[in-house]
Amino acid sequence: MDKMTKVGILGAAALIGAGLAALSEERIREFVKEKVDTGALSKEEGKMLVEDLVKETKKQRLDLEKNIVEKIRTTVLKADKELANLEDRIAETKIQELEAELERMKNLRKTEK
Repeated sequence: MDKMTKVGILGAAALIGAGLAALSEERIREFVKEKVDTGALSKEEGKMLVEDLVKETKKQRLDLEKNIVEKIRTTVLKADKELANLEDRIAETKIQELEAELERMKNLRKTEK
């Protein structure tokens, strides 16, 4: 996997997290506004609740994003290692094929003499 693809994957994960954060914050604000409008919470309590919930949501989302990025990084590193192993195996197979062909050509020359 090339470096630009890796950067693209990590960037996409970050954008998804940012989008979810914005969506959650909006829903939190709507929920608390309803509670304030019905009198279940005072405006001050609502404000503090929104701040606390948004802060906790962002913290959890950041932790989740870090975990996702780490999993992606680990997967990419594993894929890179497997690709390198495959490249080595292919190169070794090509060398063996070339050596076999060289040996065949030597034997062919011997029989022609």
